[in-house]
Amino acid sequence: MASPPTLIHIQGHATITTTAQRAVLNLAASDTGSDKDQVSGHVVSTVNEIQGDLDQLCPRLENGDISPAAPVSFYSIASLSISAADEYNGKGVRLEKKRYSANSNIAIHFRDFACLGQMVVRLSSMPHVELRGIDWQLEDGRKAELDEQARLKALQHAISRAQAYGTKIGRDKVTCVKIEDVQDSWPMGRVMQTKRKVTSSATFEVGVGIEFEPQLVEVNATLAVEFHAENYL
Repeated sequence: MASPPTLIHIQGHATITTTAQRAVLNLAASDTGSDKDQVSGHVVSTVNEIQGDLDQLCPRLENGDISPAAPVSFYSIASLSISAADEYNGKGVRLEKKRYSANSNIAIHFRDFACLGQMVVRLSSMPHVELRGIDWQLEDGRKAELDEQARLKALQHAISRAQAYGTKIGRDKVTCVKIEDVQDSWPMGRVMQTKRKVTSSATFEVGVGIEFEPQLVEVNATLAVEFHAENYL
């Protein structure tokens, strides 16, 4: 009578590294002060100015969609947020006046990295603007393609290990009986710049700006795989 198969549980891992195709610039328009109307007014006017620039970078087709040739593929502007906090004097006594903070987060999706550099220079010269970093990403189609490749590589990694274990214990017939996705992720590096071309100019014209080189991104996949190891009959 044949002995029951040996169960082998393996986590297969794979990483594919490639160059980013898109960049998302994250920033905020913000201000603080004791005059609520003034603080909120500064943020609103800053957002309106930035939106005016972005609309120029997002020409639209007749159907209203952003042109696929536009340097910016999409942008989002969050609603204005206002908060208030108590103020204290040097002796720790609370004052009657409040300190107000206003904020609006903005995310700009760039296809064109030269335009990204120009926009960074422009924004860095504007008051009430905080640049928070860049997320480097892949196009959806490329991301899905590499995700599939990474999963298959992770499966092959698990199979190779299981076969090695089976051989080591004298059970060369290794059969995969269960595959389960465990994890997949898309790390996105956040850096403000990699190569500086011009840093002091506030102009917004072609050829003037920070020259960005797209960062490498990793596509990771992890699978939980179960095998039966048996002797050949």
